[in-house]
Amino acid sequence: MSNIYQLAKQFHRFVLFITVFLGIIMMGTGIVLKYSFIATRFQLLDLGLMRYLHNTFSLFFSIALSFMILTGLLLYFLPVLIRRKAVSSQVPPEQK
Repeated sequence: MSNIYQLAKQFHRFVLFITVFLGIIMMGTGIVLKYSFIATRFQLLDLGLMRYLHNTFSLFFSIALSFMILTGLLLYFLPVLIRRKAVSSQVPPEQK
């Protein structure tokens, strides 16, 4: 069981960095889309490109966040299940 926990922990950390990176991109493009006067001041920012990037990265952000939530739940509940299994195996059979 500890191998599953370690693997989930490593995967959770990896997906965390992906989620943060994609979140920064989503935040930047979302700010440009909400406050369009930023795009008018800087001629290099195209609203169509920002909308495309925001739309494209949102799918990957959602997938990465979902995996992060699932591994986080596994990391939270796995020690509880291991403890519960250990306690139930220590109780004498007459008291079950």
